[in-house]
Amino acid sequence: MEFEPLLPVLGGDGKSDGPCQNYLFDIVSFVFYAARMDTPQHTSRTYAIESNRERLLEVVADLFAMIGLTAGGVVDRVPKPLYRKVRRLLVSAESCVRRLVVSAAREIVVEPTPPAPVERRTPGENQAKAQAEAKQDGKPKRRRRLLFNLLDRPRRHDWGIPGRPPRKRSKIEPRIRLLGDPPDPRHLMFRLLGQPQPAASAPAPIPEKPDAIDDGTVSATHLCRRIFALAEALADIPRQAQRYLRWERKPIEKRRPSRASPFRVGRPPGWRIRASHAVDAILKDCHWLVNETRFDTS
Repeated sequence: MEFEPLLPVLGGDGKSDGPCQNYLFDIVSFVFYAARMDTPQHTSRTYAIESNRERLLEVVADLFAMIGLTAGGVVDRVPKPLYRKVRRLLVSAESCVRRLVVSAAREIVVEPTPPAPVERRTPGENQAKAQAEAKQDGKPKRRRRLLFNLLDRPRRHDWGIPGRPPRKRSKIEPRIRLLGDPPDPRHLMFRLLGQPQPAASAPAPIPEKPDAIDDGTVSATHLCRRIFALAEALADIPRQAQRYLRWERKPIEKRRPSRASPFRVGRPPGWRIRASHAVDAILKDCHWLVNETRFDTS
């Protein structure tokens, strides 16, 4: 491949300034992976998947160190600036792993499996099973593994459209009346008609919620669970690929959620045009890789 036509675009010294950097990045990625994926040791894009996986393991290690997370532990609360920074990197890392999983699934040959026979149990068998489960309640249950989310978060329905600020709703409870109910003396129409005005009880006041104390921290429990799920998904990419294939083989109306593609339209979540962290460059590599595998019919 000759790169002489690119030299006038980059300048005499071959240095890029501006949009040409992204163009060069795509060319370098294509040449690097195309050269490695044709070798006998690394066939069918396995080298690209493994190299990006190793780079993502370093990003996960940085996330653990940023919030002081340890294996098997949970951080209760973290400062808000740190929470936003970790969540920003976590969203990009999750998008990278989803694209690696889909790329790895393209290498798996799916064999049709016969449908499992439906077992019909009598009421006596169901009762015996319930009694057996009741006896095992004293035993420690197996810890459920954290499931990594294989689908991108969809865009909002009003994405790209300037929305109105949320309307403030009154705290008064609604008063719903039906036909045939006695007249409400609190209404002006019944007062003008001369209806009797029995002593109307005042509506019960709604207790107001106490103001939350802002100490500058937020809960990090859900954030820790997402980091653990990300680490487990990176440790076993083939298992996640099998999960994706089981979801993809179902008809769209039977999928949960019922979506045609695991990716959303446009750029992936966490995409940054100007890379400010190593995960931004990894996401561009993984996004290119999954698009290359999608249209490759070899």
